[in-house]
Amino acid sequence: MIFNKTLLAIAVLAQPLLVMPAAAQDELGYEASIAFGYVGTSGNTDTDTYNTEVLYTLNTERWEHNVKFQALGSQENSQAKAERYFLQDKSDYHLDEDQYLFIKGSYTDDRFSGFDYQATVSGGYGRHLIMNDRFELQGFGGLGYRENDIIGAGTEGEVIVTLGEDFKWAISANAEFVQSFTTEIGNDRTVSVLELGLETNIIGDITTKIAFQARNNSDVPVGRKKTDTLTSVSLVYNF
Repeated sequence: MIFNKTLLAIAVLAQPLLVMPAAAQDELGYEASIAFGYVGTSGNTDTDTYNTEVLYTLNTERWEHNVKFQALGSQENSQAKAERYFLQDKSDYHLDEDQYLFIKGSYTDDRFSGFDYQATVSGGYGRHLIMNDRFELQGFGGLGYRENDIIGAGTEGEVIVTLGEDFKWAISANAEFVQSFTTEIGNDRTVSVLELGLETNIIGDITTKIAFQARNNSDVPVGRKKTDTLTSVSLVYNF
């Protein structure tokens, strides 16, 4: 099982490498950031909660690769209460300034969700609806496949329809609001994720980020909740 999960994670990370030879002659540019948040309490109750996010964007003349890694952990009195890892890559091939084709893969390992893992791959069409100095809005849609490994019940697969949008608002030279929503609709279950974030520059390449995330799974194992939320405050280093 560990071997299969490792292969799926490697497959997600390998997506950008599959198209690099064709774009090797293009000038490369990248952006990256690392965010980390922590809350700890002691006394009658000892708790430790952390969240981290790594974002990496690689651009060539026609391709844009966006890799995201998120991790969440929480324990109370040395007993684990939450542990989740999420890995995603979305690679866009630009047809022109507004339109693109995409391929997207993701892998979710949530130790308290009732699933051993959920992995998806999809492809389709996207379009930049607004793009100026202050606002960016894009939408995309396509078809794909999701594999759900349910603890104690085995693995099932299903064809999915994937829909999503990304929005950015440059509030000022030192503040930016970001919002995204994706939904993957299958015959057995629909998985949707909403993310909101407000990032403010402190000094140089260091910013603070206030974020909210809601993840909904329409059909979960018995005893599990359908919606998980996370509200966080993190320090971010951009490079």
